[in-house]
Amino acid sequence: MGADNEAKVAITGIGMITPLGVNARSTWAALLAGRSGVGPITKFDAAGCRTRIGGELPAAYLELEKKHTTKRVEKMTVRATRMIRICALEAIADSGLDSERIDQDRVAVIIGTSGSSVRSPIDRETPRTAKFRIIREMVNAMPAWISLDHGFKGPSYTVSAGSCSSAVAVSQAYDLIRSGAVDRAVTGGADYLLTENNVKRWNSRDLLSTRNDNPEQAVRPFDRSRDGYVLADGSCALMLESAISAKARGAHIYAWLVAAATRSDDGCSVESAREGVGLAATLELAIRQCGLPKTAIGYVSANGSAVVREDLHETRALKQVFGDHARKLLVSSQKSMLGHSIGASGAIELAVTALALESGKFPPTINYHEPDPECDLNFVSNSMVEAPSITAALSLTFARGGHSNVMVLARAR
Repeated sequence: MGADNEAKVAITGIGMITPLGVNARSTWAALLAGRSGVGPITKFDAAGCRTRIGGELPAAYLELEKKHTTKRVEKMTVRATRMIRICALEAIADSGLDSERIDQDRVAVIIGTSGSSVRSPIDRETPRTAKFRIIREMVNAMPAWISLDHGFKGPSYTVSAGSCSSAVAVSQAYDLIRSGAVDRAVTGGADYLLTENNVKRWNSRDLLSTRNDNPEQAVRPFDRSRDGYVLADGSCALMLESAISAKARGAHIYAWLVAAATRSDDGCSVESAREGVGLAATLELAIRQCGLPKTAIGYVSANGSAVVREDLHETRALKQVFGDHARKLLVSSQKSMLGHSIGASGAIELAVTALALESGKFPPTINYHEPDPECDLNFVSNSMVEAPSITAALSLTFARGGHSNVMVLARAR
């Protein structure tokens, strides 16, 4: 499929809640400024954890949640569901769509989550919520609430694929639109993961940074001194539309989604990106699907977890697939600023890639100071760069269990 094919899918709306902001625009501005959303954990006593830092949501989030959540809905939902409902509202409003004036039978809702947010301590059952136990803890509650909020009647379901969850959700929404099954989809993901139990679980696998005395500089993707990521809470929703639908109504298009490839590796279930082999195959598949030459790709939104082996394997995969062109790619990891929101990370990073293509401004990998000779790519280090000539980009995600996802975006204008 070439990038000019009418099967391409438009991104027309973005909603986002991250440690850097309670909407897409504030998060985007903070990313371009190279700000870190990582700080000391305050939502629980982390004294017993090796990692005592993470990506907490801004204080303004609680007011936003209160504004958009009735007391009854609060009793019937967990925070991750409330987060994605708010992001969906923002994405739909941003797209300019009137939910009541479109064919609601042809709108899908597909949301990704790791599933770990369902029983977060913040949502511990109380006498006032006990009778809603089933509907609060349904993993399908996130898309169900969005469908109910807006009257959408197309396919509605949850995807769970670890850190690839929201990326796979977006990919499936893309496929539904391309197939003609629906005209539009609200998609994305949410995870509310920053809890004592989760931090201790991730610490047991030596995945998290322990730079507790220097939170803002803790996450160092591709840097020689990297020692892991930090967990973060986050959510993102996108409005996807067929090219025909978006053009017919004169919608603002952030970027075209022109390919989405998802694969699984046959490696160990506790590893990810095993030697980069599976990831390289997913990259090749996505590039074949989009029909663009490899040299047309100018930017890669990397998985960039700051886990030593993962960054190395990701570098190897990009060099294997792109050859000499790999060192010409601009590469950055948003996790250096946002932390790792696991099931929500793929959608957040795709949305930021769309904003980068639209603006020609590409966010940095902060805390990159000591190059790793084995991670020798062209990193956007420490401050954003302007590169308006870049017209196509990749958003790359992989996860434990062998999941990998690559999406290709093309500039709309």
